[in-house]
Amino acid sequence: MENSKRIPKTMSVGDAAVEGLMYGIAAGIAMALFVLLVEWLSGVALLTALGYFDGGGNDSPFMGAFTHIAVAGIYGAVFGMIAMVVARMFGARMTLGMWLALGILYGALIFVVAEWIVLPRTSSPLLEMPMWALAIAHFIYGAVLAALFGRNK
Repeated sequence: MENSKRIPKTMSVGDAAVEGLMYGIAAGIAMALFVLLVEWLSGVALLTALGYFDGGGNDSPFMGAFTHIAVAGIYGAVFGMIAMVVARMFGARMTLGMWLALGILYGALIFVVAEWIVLPRTSSPLLEMPMWALAIAHFIYGAVLAALFGRNK
């Protein structure tokens, strides 16, 4: 069985963005679970760790969860449009491994943007997490996102 993604020529940019939005939410949940696990193992309460994602500085677990899922969905929508272009260019030659490599690269790009641009401007408690943990969390996001795109339909 071939592990490739075939995006029909009729798929619109909007369709790709919506698919990416949904997959981005799923990948964001996987990423958040990893962050919660790392923080829990460090002795941080789960609700406190969820509050880390609150960009407003209130450390609200509710706002943190929704902010994280919203951002993950937006990044997923962007990846969806990228995936549509990649799939049209390479078609059946895109194996699941190639999708995973693309996803991990995308996760690494998001990590760089988050670590050096976004988080320092928000004074987020996520900056206090070990860099390796935040990097792995973003790689998980990218890998899950790409695996969902790269699976056969």
